[in-house]
Amino acid sequence: MKRSFLAALILLLSNQSLGAQLSYTKGQNVSPGYEGWEQNEDGSFNLLFGYMNRNWLEEVDAPIGPGNMLSPGPADQGQPTHFLPRRNRFIFKVRVPADWGDKEMVWTLTTHGRTEYAYASLRTDYKVDNMVISSETGALGAGSSSPESRMNVPPVVRIVGDRELTARVGQPLTLVAEVTDDDLPRCSNASRCAAARAARA
Repeated sequence: MKRSFLAALILLLSNQSLGAQLSYTKGQNVSPGYEGWEQNEDGSFNLLFGYMNRNWLEEVDAPIGPGNMLSPGPADQGQPTHFLPRRNRFIFKVRVPADWGDKEMVWTLTTHGRTEYAYASLRTDYKVDNMVISSETGALGAGSSSPESRMNVPPVVRIVGDRELTARVGQPLTLVAEVTDDDLPRCSNASRCAAARAARA
């Protein structure tokens, strides 16, 4: 009796752990996610959002409307309508005024018949910076943080010239771009550094 009970218990527990490890290629919903907030120079804030598409292969669509909306404010505030598989962090941001206070922005998302919500607030534990974003997106490995990497800001790319250009099919169109960077973190490979500086000149 004890052996059969023990065998049944082992079988039951192994089935539960197997079920917990299942991944799905399609048919699962997308869960919206609040990633945190950042403050702008003018005192306003950006609320940062991402999502988890629980499917490993299926790309899910959800048009703007009651099943894909932000509130308060207009339903369309830049959120995606096409969701790539798996976890996608820091996909879009919603700007809120400096006096936002303790209000919440809610992203409602319905996919595959299931509605989920992401609640965004300015709680201090949700404040993000470049280091948090780099860490969350896999750009930093364990223990690789340094004062230099914490000061690093992304490069800025700007198209130089007229805002509107005329082009014809089959004829080349020249675009000029300007790139600026803070040179952080410092380049450790001299030849690569020289090539990068020459490309920016």
